[in-house]
Formats: sequence, structure tokens, C-alpha cells
Amino acid sequence: MKKQHARLAPLSLVLVLGIVLAACSAGSSPTPSNTPAPTEPSIPTDTSAPADTSAPADPLSSPLIGKWEGIDVELGALIIEFKSDGVYEATASSGTFPATYEMVDDDTFILIDPSSLSEATVDFVRSGDTLTMTMTMDGSTLELQKLP
Repeated sequence: MKKQHARLAPLSLVLVLGIVLAACSAGSSPTPSNTPAPTEPSIPTDTSAPADTSAPADPLSSPLIGKWEGIDVELGALIIEFKSDGVYEATASSGTFPATYEMVDDDTFILIDPSSLSEATVDFVRSGDTLTMTMTMDGSTLELQKLP
């Protein structure tokens, strides 16, 4: 829900600013009613939807890079390391589980298990040295603390 509000906030701000600017300029200079219509041919406008300009985030500048520790309900204490080359390693008492990750946008990544090629989409929020990850398929969360 927070993610949806975060995405709607900029759109709402743009709409409000547009309405305010339109209202301010509406009374500033009236257009004469007896002005002849322009005789120049109109230029066709592009009616296609704007292209998606949100490119996946650069993994080298990702807020995920580094080692994180936390406690998983099933695995217990664990350390997760996100490397700048897209490698993800989760280490628990039962062993190390390697995977890869790909950034989708500034707050979402796809985790790929190389042994089965299965994928999981994960939303995350970083607040200082705290990283909260949420699995989109089941809503489960994991809170981690940044290691020095």
C-alpha cells in the first residue's frame, strides 16, 4: 500500500500544480474574440503513450550492496551479502545459498536461484542501516541490519 501511495504522490503533485498554474494564467491576458483563426496547417501530435523511462537501477549504486544480518523464521540467524556483480549469498547455520539478483527499479529486485532457475520478486525499503525485504508472492518480510 505504501508503494502505491509513493507512486501516486508525484502524479498528484503534478496534477495539483497543473490546475493551480492553469487557474493563475486564465485571468491574466484575455484573448480577443474577433481574432481570425490561424491559417497554418496544424502539426499532428503524437498520440502514442509515452515510453517507459524507468530503467533498472545500476547495481553498482544499489542501496543493497554489502553484508546484512538478520533472523529468518525458518533458517534462524543469517547473513546476506549483495555483491555489485549481481551475486547474492545467504549464509545460515545450514550452509551458504548462492543466487543472483537483478534490479528491476529503485525498490524492487528479482532473485534467481541458479539451481532451479526459479525467480522471486522482492520489494525492499532501506532506512539507514535497516533493510526490509518483502516477497511479493506471499508478503513475507525479513528485516536485516547492515554489517560494517
